[in-house]
Amino acid sequence: MRRCSLLLALLIPALAAGADLPTWDALPAAPRWELQMLGVTDAARLAQARAAVSKRLVRVALVGEGGLSRKVLRPHLYPGCTMVYRTGGDSGHGAHDTGQIAVILDLLGVLGVRVHLTSYQPPDDTAQLAAAFAAAGQEADLVVTYHSFWGDDVHLISDAMASRPEALFLAPYGEVGQPRTSTSMQAHSYKPWGGGVANLFTCAPLARKSDGRLLIPSHRDAADTEIINLVAPSYYASGPGGTCPSVGVVAAVAAYACAAAPSRLSCGTLARLLHQSVCVDEAALTAAPPFTAEHVAKLRASLATLQEPDAGHVRKLGAVGVVSLWRVDGLLAKR
Repeated sequence: MRRCSLLLALLIPALAAGADLPTWDALPAAPRWELQMLGVTDAARLAQARAAVSKRLVRVALVGEGGLSRKVLRPHLYPGCTMVYRTGGDSGHGAHDTGQIAVILDLLGVLGVRVHLTSYQPPDDTAQLAAAFAAAGQEADLVVTYHSFWGDDVHLISDAMASRPEALFLAPYGEVGQPRTSTSMQAHSYKPWGGGVANLFTCAPLARKSDGRLLIPSHRDAADTEIINLVAPSYYASGPGGTCPSVGVVAAVAAYACAAAPSRLSCGTLARLLHQSVCVDEAALTAAPPFTAEHVAKLRASLATLQEPDAGHVRKLGAVGVVSLWRVDGLLAKR
């Protein structure tokens, strides 16, 4: 694998805890909306979340083919963050993966969490992609990808992820036609009732642009193994089908947990925290427009459909509810 170790000039001295972070009223629209939906609903809760963040640098890796630009990301990088390319180089423009990584950085920036971001942009070859996932999993706490890779040899990718149990892998749930389930990377994600790669989670959005209803995956055949592991609020998702930005929100919550934990979290503990945080917190979910009690009612109906499918169909949801950063904060406080 070609490796170019270009350390970007993003090494800015870390600020004192809480210094120069925006006030609640000055938060940008997107992270503010997402924080409210995640349970951080006011200035006092934001201050509490920020106070829990340690100086720990959280390691986040991207494996993708959508291009990543240092120039475009620079305004999104919180002081003290670092960034390095392993394979591929600067795309030079705001390509797909750049926008998705910005979602993570914007949320973490207002929380005061510092990250070390590693970029892998390998060629479109399954064996090289698998090698990139294995390498990313060896050096990162979290590995995100915004492509639902598929093909007869996709097991090479899921095997690579399974070989790195110390890292949590996050991907969007996204359907592509009606390929055989076995050919989809996301079909290998974790199944709480047994099976799948224990450290691979798929994510889908509770989209701001939706009416509260969630994506309902297609029913295929009796061998269908595709599920949504986690649901997260997303300011940018284009609706139930535009799922990629939800990965950024889940990754930000996971990175926050890594930074706020009293000691370094194992992947298994981090996964349990995410699962234990899910809930339907109506007060939080209606704290920001346009969501109302009617939206929450439609959300509950979608969750029920995913959890208890019609006869002859398989369950399609891992954790029943919406990821909550506020509950993660509470769970960490009890450790």
